[in-house]
Amino acid sequence: MKSNRRLLMALAAALSVTTVMPATGIATANASAQSPGIEEMVKSTSLSGSFLAAQIAARDNDDVAAVAFYERSLELDPGNVELKRLYFLSLTANGRIGDAVKVVEGIPASDEQAPVVRLVTAVDAIKRKDWKGAQEQFKSVSTGDLDIMVEQLTLAWAASGEGDHKRAMKTAAEINGPDWVQVIRNYHSGLLAALAGDDKAAIAPLTSAIENEDAAAVLSETYMRAMESLIGAHARLGEFDKARQVLDRGLEMLPNYAPFAELTALVDAKKPVPLLIETPSLGAAEVYYNVGTAISRQGGTTFAQGYLQLADYIDNGNDVVTMALAGIFEAQKRHDRANEYYARIAKDSPFHRRAELEYALNLNDLEKVDEAKAKLRALVEEEPDDLLAYSTLGGVLSQHDEFAEAAKVYDAAVATIDKPQPQHWNLYYRRGIAYERIKQWDKAEPNFKKALELSPNQADVLNYLGYSWIDQGINLDEGLALIRQAVDLSPRKGYIIDSLGWAYYKLGRFEEAVKELERAVEILPQDPVLNDHLGDAYWKAGRKLEATFQWNHALASKPEPADEAWIRQKLEKGWFEKPSAPTAAAQ
Repeated sequence: MKSNRRLLMALAAALSVTTVMPATGIATANASAQSPGIEEMVKSTSLSGSFLAAQIAARDNDDVAAVAFYERSLELDPGNVELKRLYFLSLTANGRIGDAVKVVEGIPASDEQAPVVRLVTAVDAIKRKDWKGAQEQFKSVSTGDLDIMVEQLTLAWAASGEGDHKRAMKTAAEINGPDWVQVIRNYHSGLLAALAGDDKAAIAPLTSAIENEDAAAVLSETYMRAMESLIGAHARLGEFDKARQVLDRGLEMLPNYAPFAELTALVDAKKPVPLLIETPSLGAAEVYYNVGTAISRQGGTTFAQGYLQLADYIDNGNDVVTMALAGIFEAQKRHDRANEYYARIAKDSPFHRRAELEYALNLNDLEKVDEAKAKLRALVEEEPDDLLAYSTLGGVLSQHDEFAEAAKVYDAAVATIDKPQPQHWNLYYRRGIAYERIKQWDKAEPNFKKALELSPNQADVLNYLGYSWIDQGINLDEGLALIRQAVDLSPRKGYIIDSLGWAYYKLGRFEEAVKELERAVEILPQDPVLNDHLGDAYWKAGRKLEATFQWNHALASKPEPADEAWIRQKLEKGWFEKPSAPTAAAQ
């Protein structure tokens, strides 16, 4: 992986060595051992070398390597407070919370990381059910909505752990802040009431938590968990009609949310629904899960990772936390590490198939394509009605230009559908692409039309069908209208605007082509196809100097080898017609 290559290059410079062994992944999040080659390398680094390697590893989100090299740095400079702080943060990100707490004694209470230190220490106490010890950490008051909310909710769950449910509820209820804080506060107020055995008191705060639908975009995981909790509270009170109403609302919002299947069975059978949070420790872990997933959705994966590791430390068997951590590592392009977490999801978990699909996609990203395809085919055979498995397999096959095989997979998927619904549009669209790529337009076109029949305002489908018609010289007016509609729906998608410009080009309307292609290149300035198209349009519009500049820019953007050869010929000889000119119509 690129991050490991940078790390090893830095080490090579620090050690003045000429050969190194590549770094390898660690089997679990809490492991500290490296491969023998790396272990020896760590031991042989100087203080400056190990510190440099640790910083590079931390920057590249390789917390395992960062821990190892900070550990080495502290061996060489044990009194360095800054090293202890960095080592503490790396241990936390790595999930080694118990080890992180041992380092705390060397970090001053006035340190800027004091809120993190207090929280990690409190989490370790909660893990040991030392409720008083957890509460002792928050004698100093933090600032900022996030820190205050997390600390107050931790205090509330610690009070619950002591059996003081009244104080727990009061502590949670006193939290104030913006909307997102109120959603999480209300959710945990409901959880605390339910755990205290008062489902009736849980209804109001849980209902308030899901009333703010705007928060669903930022707090999606928390929002759905609040729905689960409210459904459970209604069911335990015997209010199965109300439970079903909330469930139907959730299914409308997110029909594939795994826990809803089990809840549907219980509610329809009028059976009790177990508590979502069954102990105060798990309640505290839920706080860190809620915060971690929310931060992750805002792009702060490193920050989110720390919170999720706190949740995992307390509640190591919680599948939603495991899935969230796997998602963090996926976002960081650490596919091996993500798969370590996906492998923890048991077969009887409602998240098992999703984990298996993600595992296969990570194998594909790791260039273990045959393994990925084999796993996906096995998942299809295991559940022949799972359209997501078919779509995922078809997507992997298409990515590797195996369009004939992809078409067969999509055919099998469509055969399982009795009555196509709007959500099936993408399956027909992908099948249309597969048939178009193997030059079976008679089979491709009906699929694009069916996709639009099911979901008329899909810009990608409008774009693909419209451009394909114009490229073939058929249905020209209708095709241009479809592409214009696609641009209206997605005015910032450069490749769709490119299709409009290229359609004008194919129709001989070169000035209009230039105008649209300039817009497309402004949005995607480094795309070689778009730059090449603009160069052709400039040439046909009589602007040959600008055409030459644009073709050179297309070359600098690293086009495909066949396109590169064609562009070089145009630069040498001037524009000439090329059969089946490249298009960005279906990126």
